[in-house]
Amino acid sequence: MTPSDPFDLPRDPEDIRELRTELEHIMADGTLVWQRQEEARAVRFNVWAGQTTDGRKHASALGEDPLPFEGASDARIPAVDSIIGDKVALVKQAFFRAQVQATPVEPNDAPKASSVSSLLRWLRDCEMRAELETEVELSAQHFFGDDPALAVVEVNWRQDVTLVRRVLSFDDLAILYVTGASNPDQVPTDDPRLEPAMLADFQDLALNPLRDREFTAWLTRAYPGVTPSAVKTAVRTLRKEGTAELPVPVVRENRPGVQVLKYMEDIFFPVGTAELQRARSIHRREWISEVELRERVVTQQWSQAWVDTVIDQGRGQTIGNQNWRSAIEEISISRPGGMVNENNFLYEIWWSYERRADELGVPGVYMTVWNIAAVDTCAKCELYDDPDGGYPFYARPRERLGRQLTDSRGLTRPLATHQNEIKTQRDARCNYTQLVASPPRKTLMQRGAFELILGPNAQIPVQRMDDFELVQMPPFMNASVEMEATTRREFDEYAGRQTPEQDPNRIAMLQQAGVDSFLGLWREVMRAVLRQARRFYTPEELARVTGPGGEGLALKPEDIYGEWDVMIEIDTRDLNMEFAMKKMKAFGDLRSLDPAGILDLGPLVEWAAYSLDPVLGRRAIKPQTNVTQKEISDEKNNLAQMAVGVEPEMPEQGINAQLRLQTMQQHIGQSPKLAQLYQGDELFRALVENRQKYLMQQVTQEQNKQIGRLGTAPLQGPGANAAA
Repeated sequence: MTPSDPFDLPRDPEDIRELRTELEHIMADGTLVWQRQEEARAVRFNVWAGQTTDGRKHASALGEDPLPFEGASDARIPAVDSIIGDKVALVKQAFFRAQVQATPVEPNDAPKASSVSSLLRWLRDCEMRAELETEVELSAQHFFGDDPALAVVEVNWRQDVTLVRRVLSFDDLAILYVTGASNPDQVPTDDPRLEPAMLADFQDLALNPLRDREFTAWLTRAYPGVTPSAVKTAVRTLRKEGTAELPVPVVRENRPGVQVLKYMEDIFFPVGTAELQRARSIHRREWISEVELRERVVTQQWSQAWVDTVIDQGRGQTIGNQNWRSAIEEISISRPGGMVNENNFLYEIWWSYERRADELGVPGVYMTVWNIAAVDTCAKCELYDDPDGGYPFYARPRERLGRQLTDSRGLTRPLATHQNEIKTQRDARCNYTQLVASPPRKTLMQRGAFELILGPNAQIPVQRMDDFELVQMPPFMNASVEMEATTRREFDEYAGRQTPEQDPNRIAMLQQAGVDSFLGLWREVMRAVLRQARRFYTPEELARVTGPGGEGLALKPEDIYGEWDVMIEIDTRDLNMEFAMKKMKAFGDLRSLDPAGILDLGPLVEWAAYSLDPVLGRRAIKPQTNVTQKEISDEKNNLAQMAVGVEPEMPEQGINAQLRLQTMQQHIGQSPKLAQLYQGDELFRALVENRQKYLMQQVTQEQNKQIGRLGTAPLQGPGANAAA
């Protein structure tokens, strides 16, 4: 959570009660949403009443005699789970292999585009990689597997601050007193606030017995988490030894952060919302421990009195009907997608965001942090400081069937009946096999009533029986096999799964549409991440940004200023190595149709390297500016070697001969000393002329390749200029 600097913005207790009432209304409307989510979970994970671990029907589990017989098949068919897993894997791979590029909103920022794009790639591939591995997958699970099919991502500035014990000197405490800082290391030695008069006032405050109560009160305010007895001990130690051990906040992590939130579990907004940024209110829930609560008094400036009230009265307390989502609250450790519930030992904290106008009528997003146990006050209330004036949340539905975000269906809804049909046919054939393997047998009828039960090894009563005889079973059900095959084809066709029976062009279209929609969410997220980085990264932190090969980029704050759009693009067919190789060959053939040299091979080589191996490609590809500069620098070094009588190497390939020839000629022409050496030193002149022949031969060979393809050399364009 990254709000603006705190300022006095009190909330009336009635306002907080209104937030709670608003949230309760949203929860009441969300009953149907929870039902849809539970139904989707049951379909995906094959959950129904009376299941057993052996996949059979038993009276002990059902509470009644199972049909058609005891031990009949009760198969779990993971068809829906399988297709969701395929799509999650596809979009996750697409995200990390896609090309990320920043495009400027203003033309004047175009020269910075390369630097901003490098920062985005570094954030995705290095700084935030571990976090994105989890969050991208979670968003894909919600995007395809939930119902409503909706992924929501929160973007914040993650500043992980922890308290550590530290021995502070008298001078350290004087700096904190004068500047109001919490860590003396954060105050530069030339800070203008460190005036002698102020430092002298602190000395009098700390050592004057008449100001003992005032000094103790200052320490208590400066260190709200320290107990009164520990404060008194620190005062005595400071006066006696000149030092005191006190907690100091230390930043362990300072970077952009993202977190995927589940609708109606982690984040709540009105069911009828069409666009998240236009919602009338958004409520974000988190569960934290007592230690975290106390720590936030120092790290996030939460009200100490509010925290004390929540700790005394709010453990395990939650808002709304205690029975809401009871199936979620009572979690079995073996339940798919579940975990052990520890909320009874945690504290429910609500971050409520709402659009309001101030006394001048200026609209803004206001944030209030509150808890059900302390409804008369809040931990923090302030104007949320976002450059775009919006919420820190971004949402994308899987499909658009209507205006509302909740109109989007997960894959479980349209595919549930297909999965059930496959299960029906599978169970029927399994039961048939059991009956054939252990068929019922005839037995002599006894007097009185009897119950006919058909099953493996069952006894069928008859009135007359000459010999032992098994019941003859009907022939095998070939129609069941055909029915399942037809159902699976329809299933695969709807889901867009690649099979020999499906049209590959249609499958490619569906896959591309799904990936584009999913990446659309992450384009918004990465744009917000870039805004956060632009605002909060220090020059020292930007200096850590590296390129694909690990080289330092030496970015400065002014390199990433401006407004930027973010593009995350990939052709899903490129994930197929066979298709990627065909595309590479097609682009190679395209060079023969480019006599004017308008085809830029740089992006093509970069794409080819990433397609072959993303990891190796990141290390092997260098920025074009770096490559050009290296060629120029190498040729200048070659001139220096020839100036002292050493002939440089002459590689057969892998160089830009045209650029090196121009560099050598220009450098000699622009340097009076080299020009004089060329006229007076026969060895230097011979080495230069020999290298010119070598480079011109390399240029000629490149032209001959083109002539071999075209039958002639171009009279205009780069080739003509080189020949001249």
